[in-house]
Formats: sequence, C-alpha cells, structure tokens
Amino acid sequence: MDRTFTLLVSALLAAVISWGVSIHFQKTPQFLKKETAYERVMRTGTIRCGYTPYSVGLIKDPNTGKLSGIYYDIISRLAENLMLKVDWVEEIGWAEQIEGLHTKRYDMICSPVSVTAPRARQADFSLPLYDSPVHIWAKEGNTNLTSDLKALDNSSIKIATLDGEQTSVFAHQFFPHAQQVSLPQSSHFSDLILQVTTGKADIVFAEPTPIDEFMRHNRTRLKPITPTDKPLLVVPNIILLPSDDFAFKELIDNGLREMFNARLIDQIIDRYEMRPNSYVRETGRR
Repeated sequence: MDRTFTLLVSALLAAVISWGVSIHFQKTPQFLKKETAYERVMRTGTIRCGYTPYSVGLIKDPNTGKLSGIYYDIISRLAENLMLKVDWVEEIGWAEQIEGLHTKRYDMICSPVSVTAPRARQADFSLPLYDSPVHIWAKEGNTNLTSDLKALDNSSIKIATLDGEQTSVFAHQFFPHAQQVSLPQSSHFSDLILQVTTGKADIVFAEPTPIDEFMRHNRTRLKPITPTDKPLLVVPNIILLPSDDFAFKELIDNGLREMFNARLIDQIIDRYEMRPNSYVRETGRR
C-alpha cells in the first residue's frame, strides 16, 4: 500500500512539474502569439502612422508642425470611414520606413511610397492611390543634354540620387553606365534638385510638382528632357503596409475602394495639384 501510494504521489508530482514546465515555455517569446497590426488596430480603434514629408503628397509646416497634403487628407477620410482614429506617431527618413514597420513602432507609412522590388521583399503595398509621371530634369541652359535617352547612358553623365531609394533604382535600371551622385536617404528631396542646379550632377528624376515647388522659391530654372507626354516611367503611389498581415491589407484596400467609387480620392488630388495632369488618376483605370 505504501509503495503504491508513493508511486501515485511521484506520478502526480511528475505531472505537475511537466505541466509547469509546459506553461513556462508557452509564455516565452517564441511561443507567444504576436499581435498583428489588424488585431491591434481593432483593439485600440487607432491607426498609428509613420510618415516622411514629401512635396504635396505630405506637407509638414516647419513652423507649426501641422500636417496636410494628399496623403494626409486621404488617410484622415479613410480612417473616418472605417470608424477609426489616426495617430501620426513618428516622422522618419526613407531608410527607416520598413524597419519601423518590422518593430511595430507604427502600423503603416502614411506618405507617398512607390513600388520597388527591394521594398516588396520586406513589406506589402496597398492599392495605388494615384500615379506619378517621372521625368528627367536638367538645369535650364545646359545644351549638352538631349532627349535621346541612349546618349545619357554613358560614364560622363552624373545623376543625382538618394541612396537605396527609387532614384537610385531608376538610375541603375535605365542608365547603368552613368555615374550616380548619391546623397543619404535622410536628405530632403530639394537637396537632390540642388545637386543639378549647382552643377554637381547633370540630371535628376522627379515628378513635376517637386520641381515646380523648387522653382517657386529659387531663381535657377530646370527643364524636362523627356517630353511632357512621354515620361521616363509612371510609378504608383501606395501605402506601405506590414508583410504577412492579409486582414489589415484588406481593411485598408476595401476602405480605399469605397473612396475610389465615390471619387473622393480624385477630389483630394484636385486640391493640391499645381499644374494639370501632374498626377495620373487611378479612378479611370478601375
């Protein structure tokens, strides 16, 4: 009887220890289920935005810090339609955008981002909000450059680019033999244009609006090398989202679809477009 009792106690003790060890390991980080962006947004009722000011896509007043622009208005209306709030939690540089998504400092990038293959490896994209025609710009009066793109692909041509950003991707894709005069991703886009106006680079890739903004505040003029109706390429502007979160992507995309159907996104672009046809509307493609 005593031996049987001892065996039962030992078995019970072993079971308790095994259960305790199991519970302990289930509470370690590798066993805990990580909260997705969708789950966090639904729980808190708030979308946390990281952002990088860029032209009229997202404007930040240097004196008051107030935000405005195409993306600001679209995101604000999107959140309102989804019965959510928006918290613009962090201004970041181009290089920090995906890192912040990975570390969950914010839920999405709420400023213009274009689609590139390197970004696709690390993040997901919303539906395009609108498309930007990208032209090649040179300093006005520079007679050494022509609209012959093949002639630009040689080692004597210097292209102003941002490290690891779409301008460096375009330079590599279209003009692999040209030189890249690179600035760090923390640089403002106007610094890229200055590389051309000060003669440190020959050309820069840009949509019309940032060039128009620059010329409004500077005497130096720039000219497009590519014809108005034939840009170098047209790039979609998207919201950068965390990867592997299908529910969150569907939430954002379905909210955008409703706005496209009501032509709300076109109306918002109209408020900020500085010259006709600066942007290509996605609504006409749907």
